[in-house]
Amino acid sequence: MTTYDPERRVWSGPRTGTLFDPSRSAGDPLCDVLMELLNRSPEKPILIDGDSGRVLTRGELRTRAVRIAQNLKKLFNNGAKSDEVVTIAAMGNENLIPLVVALQFLAVPYNTLYPNYTEDEIAHMMRQTQSRLVFCDASNYNTVRQASKKAVAGGVTIFTLDQLTEGARSIQELLVETGSENEFRPTLVEDTTKTIWSIFCSSGTTGLPKGICLSHANRTSSFYPVSFTNLTILVTGSIHWISVVYTYDLALFYDSTVVFTRKPYSEDLVFDLVEKYRINVVNGPPFFASAVANHPRAKTTNLSSVALWGIGGYFVSDSVRDSMDAILPNGKSYTFYASTECGPIAMDMMQRKRGAVGTICPNMQVRIVDDDGQLLGTDEVGELLVKRVVPFVGYYKNEEATKSTIDEDGWFQTGDVGYFDEDGYLFLVDRKSEIFKYIDPVSPTELEEVIMQVDGVEQVCVVGVPLENKSAELPTAVVIRQPGSAVSGEDIANYVAERVRDHMKLRGGVHFVEKLPLTSKGNVKRKEVKNMMIDMLKDAK
Repeated sequence: MTTYDPERRVWSGPRTGTLFDPSRSAGDPLCDVLMELLNRSPEKPILIDGDSGRVLTRGELRTRAVRIAQNLKKLFNNGAKSDEVVTIAAMGNENLIPLVVALQFLAVPYNTLYPNYTEDEIAHMMRQTQSRLVFCDASNYNTVRQASKKAVAGGVTIFTLDQLTEGARSIQELLVETGSENEFRPTLVEDTTKTIWSIFCSSGTTGLPKGICLSHANRTSSFYPVSFTNLTILVTGSIHWISVVYTYDLALFYDSTVVFTRKPYSEDLVFDLVEKYRINVVNGPPFFASAVANHPRAKTTNLSSVALWGIGGYFVSDSVRDSMDAILPNGKSYTFYASTECGPIAMDMMQRKRGAVGTICPNMQVRIVDDDGQLLGTDEVGELLVKRVVPFVGYYKNEEATKSTIDEDGWFQTGDVGYFDEDGYLFLVDRKSEIFKYIDPVSPTELEEVIMQVDGVEQVCVVGVPLENKSAELPTAVVIRQPGSAVSGEDIANYVAERVRDHMKLRGGVHFVEKLPLTSKGNVKRKEVKNMMIDMLKDAK
């Protein structure tokens, strides 16, 4: 549970010993432990391809990872250069996690990119990393190839992880037997708090993504001794989401199995995989959870195996939680609030309080400050500052962005606005940059929570549309209807008007669309939606 120090005005999670010593990396004796874990149950499945049914055991994963590491070192001298970064832009594949483990064995950092990034987005990140070794899918090979030509001076070697592609090399080259697999030892990392393990991309809601550098100690300090093992976990995204990477780590460290898919997300896909593989744990954003809970198959699909359904991605409404809990006969939903920079910050897996995201996670500290940086107390709303035991390294080759978000005492400015109640539960109010004003401040997510309670609403994004004189912004709802729904804008506006203060009424109207623009991490691009509405209303005049 959360504890509060009123003198320092700091909320803290419980101090807990980690599963691994953070001073050890994924490239020192910890990897010997990982090898031992993989060898302990060598015949046990660790990866299941939900599309093909192919199974990879723990022993097979270990062998593949060692061979990839040995062949990379032989062919490209990977692990010898301190500034090298490998780029990965691929969906789930039976060779993807062996590749990731191999790079960790060699202590070579990798930058994970959304496989569906545009050519310019890939080029933006590769200009920074200057990766000369890239792994992708056959489906995005041409995009990756063109981006690398734009971004990297000199030659780039590109491997495809799935099928043979003209112009690309195949991962099969790196899986050839070496004859010395049992003699392999991982690379030793001297400073685990500074040496980069991986580079993830920021969400890109306000512009091109930044590279978020996490160290080996960041990774090893994120896992704790637990009582659960032998879980079957569903993954529907790519490893550009750190939550997906953590899910694969759960399988590695806790003797569990991941079922992955390359298919685009759909409710039918989730129902099929949960039933076929008796999934125990599912994680995803609120929109996915809402779509599943309100789908007709939720009443007919056997969901009895699901114990936990995690819902994250900033704000989760009680209506989504209630809908999900109602369809899980032997399980429950839980919310988690996290950031790539800081890892898990708060969750309510143990005990739920309506409206809250939960209590503070182990080894995490949080402060609340006002616009002037003054510390706030219980029930006072302000920006969240977060401090983890091992801070993230910073933004890749972007010292200015790093200094602007981390103060000299190590507190990270999340840009999220919220407060703690007297029981130590954290309530999120909004993103600091997303609050707009119509007479008084308007919280988009507060309005979105109300609108999501209306029958027939599948997804909503609230934005502030400025008046011509820019003196204020009108609260405006952009809505996707559920299939078959005839809910009207008037229905939604009236429902909201009865439940909010006057300044939060939908004076900008309710507008229906078929889809909303999303980032690679499934977050709505609010700025893009706002510009879309401004242009549409301008054209209508």
